Amino acid sequence: MLILITGDPGVGKTTISLKLFNMLKEHYKVGGIVSREIRDNGRIGFEFIDLATNRKALLASIDGKGPRVGKYYVSLEGCRFAADVLRNTKEYDIVIIDELGPMEFKSREFKDVIRGLLALDKDMIVSIHKKLRDELIDEYKERADSMIIISKENRDKIPDEIFRLIKKDELE
Repeated sequence: MLILITGDPGVGKTTISLKLFNMLKEHYKVGGIVSREIRDNGRIGFEFIDLATNRKALLASIDGKGPRVGKYYVSLEGCRFAADVLRNTKEYDIVIIDELGPMEFKSREFKDVIRGLLALDKDMIVSIHKKLRDELIDEYKERADSMIIISKENRDKIPDEIFRLIKKDELE
């Protein structure tokens, strides 16, 4: 089963991914990554978090080196960390990926791993940046069993809704 979630920036995609991880890990082997804001008197960057180990790596920051996306410099080393985490998901029943976005897609290695995950028969919950246009995103959308658009009105209900979808799929 492939479930995609999307929505405006700041609507709660990462929060939903973290809630789902905590709900699902009680019943399944779950792993993957989330990309979370780094704040210090405002947003100064983003970090990857390995859900299974809580290890972290820089995704992007307002100062540094690397490809630029807006005011941020993307850490290709951090993207390599995320790619390695996702490359090693064979033992998991469910993989959570938050998010497929323009920063993450500056890394060819990351994109190659994401492309490879499509070929696996693996249950995945994937957050997609709302405005990112890419043929790989189109492939994910074509293969999705469900695509959920997050809003401020529905975001509190979404984790339970996705959990029910996964449990229902397991029973079928």
